[in-house]
Amino acid sequence: MIGHFYEQVTRKDFNSMAVSASTLRTLHRIQRQLTDLRSRLVRGPMQIAAGQAHVTRLNEAVAVAKEDVQKTKLATHQRELQLKEREGRIEDIRAKLNAASSNKEYQMLIEQIAADEQANSVLSDEILELYDKVEQLAEVVQAKAAQLAKGKDDLAKLRQKVEGEKGTLETDVARLVDECQELEATLPRDIKQDFDRIVGTRGEDGLACLEGEFCGHCNQMINPQMFNELLLEKLVLCKSCGAILYLPEDREPKRREE
Repeated sequence: MIGHFYEQVTRKDFNSMAVSASTLRTLHRIQRQLTDLRSRLVRGPMQIAAGQAHVTRLNEAVAVAKEDVQKTKLATHQRELQLKEREGRIEDIRAKLNAASSNKEYQMLIEQIAADEQANSVLSDEILELYDKVEQLAEVVQAKAAQLAKGKDDLAKLRQKVEGEKGTLETDVARLVDECQELEATLPRDIKQDFDRIVGTRGEDGLACLEGEFCGHCNQMINPQMFNELLLEKLVLCKSCGAILYLPEDREPKRREE
């Protein structure tokens, strides 16, 4: 498709299609600047969205950490109730010792007390471990809350920065668009049509500075005829990528003074 378009352009009267490398160079510079400015305008809201998503994740992390604390406190409370209940049962069994009707019954009560005391010992250790876990989880909550506060602060600063730059960027874009349109208006009509078709679709990639004997965009080597046409300030398209080629400043032919 690019080759077909190239053939269409090269069939035109190149004598009416002269354009200086300086003009194309300036237009390419403007296109690069516009690409950068527009990408920054788009990037700002994207950065804010990413920052907001980060804050949302931090909020969720704080909520989960707090829930872990509450679950651990609840587990601690349940074990404390079990401990209290078993201690009450031990006291009840102790009260029955004096009323035991036989040695066998007395021994059974003693064994029951021993078993409950052993179970209470295990429960007490679990409760102590849960208290330690609650403290550790509380520290996690504090750390995540600090991260959340920083995330919110960073997001507020980012919003302020993006909003502060937006007006300047939009002004710069408008200025460059006007500058570009003024310069494009100086192009011969045939060149203007091709320029609008190529650069209007591809932006800065529609123009390429010659690097040695190669297209600065796709690195395709040009032939001697194409180079001669560039010296004559004719419109030359890369046969590979279709970009409008131009000579670098140090290879641009010097104009004769009139």
